[in-house]
Amino acid sequence: MRSIIFALAVATFASGAASQTTRPSGDAWPLYERASAHIAEGYRMGIECPAASPVGFHDFAPYPPEWHRLEKQAYKYNAPALALVREARPLNSSNWPAAARGAGTEPAYLSRCRMIASEVSDAAMYQHLQGNDAQAIELVRDDLHLAELMDSMPDQGISQALTAGGVRASGLNRLEAMTTQIVLGTDPADHKSLQVSAAKALIGELFTTGDSAARFEKGLRRGNFPELDPSRYDAFRTRLRRIQTERKLAAMSLACHLYRFEKARWPASLADLKPYLPGPLTDAWGPLGYALIKGGLPDRSDRPLVYSRYNAKDGLFYRLDWPEYGLYFGDGTGRRNNEQKQGGQFRDVALWNPPAAKNGPITRPLK
Repeated sequence: MRSIIFALAVATFASGAASQTTRPSGDAWPLYERASAHIAEGYRMGIECPAASPVGFHDFAPYPPEWHRLEKQAYKYNAPALALVREARPLNSSNWPAAARGAGTEPAYLSRCRMIASEVSDAAMYQHLQGNDAQAIELVRDDLHLAELMDSMPDQGISQALTAGGVRASGLNRLEAMTTQIVLGTDPADHKSLQVSAAKALIGELFTTGDSAARFEKGLRRGNFPELDPSRYDAFRTRLRRIQTERKLAAMSLACHLYRFEKARWPASLADLKPYLPGPLTDAWGPLGYALIKGGLPDRSDRPLVYSRYNAKDGLFYRLDWPEYGLYFGDGTGRRNNEQKQGGQFRDVALWNPPAAKNGPITRPLK
């Protein structure tokens, strides 16, 4: 009986539930609750994805054998949970459990949402490494939809907003790392490559405008959020805006690959990239950027980068010793963060592995 349930779950998970263009009304929370309960039961049996394990892994391929062992086991066990998360994708609302607000309190369901995000994000990377980019991107979209539902609550609290941001950041981090090796295609019979049409649709979903922190301004002015100390208001605004920037950087990275698919080369400049993006290339810190560093990869091929001016206190510079697919601070010197220079936020568009340690500079100013 268990094998039959597992097979049905896999079939549901791999089906076209995500192809619906309109979202029916309905409550997604019972589905997420059941999914998290299944994942939690796996944790009690020692089955957990790499992101949930005590072992630390970097956020890009290649991964060591232990990563693959953990994720293969977690992916198989969590097929029913992943199917439930996919079932929630078309739904446009979630009645989150009520929770009292106050300093030091956090609704218990938020930990369940983080649990789901970790499993779904690692499942996305696993599918990418299996050569199934179409399914990998659908899993990323499952993560992003969970975050969207958390953000759509009219009386949203600070803890939920921050958790939604973390869920979204988890999916975007995997997306940015996977995009470096994404396989695009236009053949409808090819069910493993990411269809160009799907890539364009995802770029449109990611590219948001406006200020993501604006919806909280009235509540912050009125002191409606006792769980957040007033001294942390600016940090809260910055976090929301930073994740909005991450959405745009992920969209820009994917747009670079669309350009390369069509032109057989990387964009030479930001002007080449603009027609592939649906909105202005700006964030809360000014113009977003693109650079093609000639011979910039360890194998001497060109290195495409997208970047934000966030935290560019000491100008703009990029790392030479380590690729970046998510938020980082400092110049890589190993000193304390408050002693390191800050040179903006760069994201690698092409995959590369860190070269062996050697003497010499580990950053370079953007010219």
